[in-house]
Amino acid sequence: MSATRILVVDDEQSVRDLLQEALGESGWIVDTAGTGEHALSLIRENLYNAAVLDFALPDTNGVMLHRKIREIDPELALATLFISGKTQSDQSLDYFGTDGIGFVSKPFNVIEIVGRVQKIVAE
Repeated sequence: MSATRILVVDDEQSVRDLLQEALGESGWIVDTAGTGEHALSLIRENLYNAAVLDFALPDTNGVMLHRKIREIDPELALATLFISGKTQSDQSLDYFGTDGIGFVSKPFNVIEIVGRVQKIVAE
């Protein structure tokens, strides 16, 4: 069986580093990207078991990125957890609710993120 691989996408290097370390302590391989375009490139090259996506990225927003992920890897699209420090529009929150996609507000508890990703990976 192959190793569990997680993708973390956030424009803040400190958040990427924190989540890479915390998720890596669970024995997972963790790749990071600071833009949606870099994330899509990694998704085309690797198979991921879960993704943690920031909603606000410099080159796209979380909904648009998630839609592109769904085209490339529908299973990964279902195994996604969004994080964001910005207040989301009702339309964005509706998107998360209808797709069953998880959402955690920043600042977040890293233990909560690890637990939510563990649940996603176990499904």
